[in-house]
Amino acid sequence: MLTDTPPRKKVNHEAFLDSERLETLPLPSDQRLAALATTIETAMKAGASQEVAAACDEFLRTAADFYRVPQCAVRVLASRPLRIRERSTTELFGDYHPETKLIRVWMRTAVRKDITSFGTLLSTLCHEFCHHLDFHRLPFRNSWHTRGFYQRTALLYHHAKGTPVKTLVWIPIGRGRWRIDWRRTNRRRLD
Repeated sequence: MLTDTPPRKKVNHEAFLDSERLETLPLPSDQRLAALATTIETAMKAGASQEVAAACDEFLRTAADFYRVPQCAVRVLASRPLRIRERSTTELFGDYHPETKLIRVWMRTAVRKDITSFGTLLSTLCHEFCHHLDFHRLPFRNSWHTRGFYQRTALLYHHAKGTPVKTLVWIPIGRGRWRIDWRRTNRRRLD
């Protein structure tokens, strides 16, 4: 995971830095999101895309209610799009369209067409929902991939999955961008 390059315009740069600094996210005190995540996992194991879509929809409606933001729609699609370039290959795991408030996630891998792992789908769903939150709840009125954004996403994901939160360890890669050092991250946990 890489952060975005900081914007050059002063007003956007300040909002970008605000997103960078905001690493916390209030979480429900109950286990409703975890219960809905289990429903998503069960539907995925059955390979039932309509049931996965319904469970993802319920997860997003519950999260939107908790955060007091407008509802967003979800589409669970088949195989992830694969983009092949001369020096790289990338897969699209999900996206969010702020104008339509639509989240799209892909349930199958790009090459082998296997059902993706539950953790990957849930992480993607939480990631895209955090974009929705940025646009509707936070003062940014934009949503960048900042270190703060990724930490907020991780908090929501680990809460929903019922796993300990990891402190993300970052490595600078130039031009104001960072990447996660997964080896070091996987060794650390928040208390």
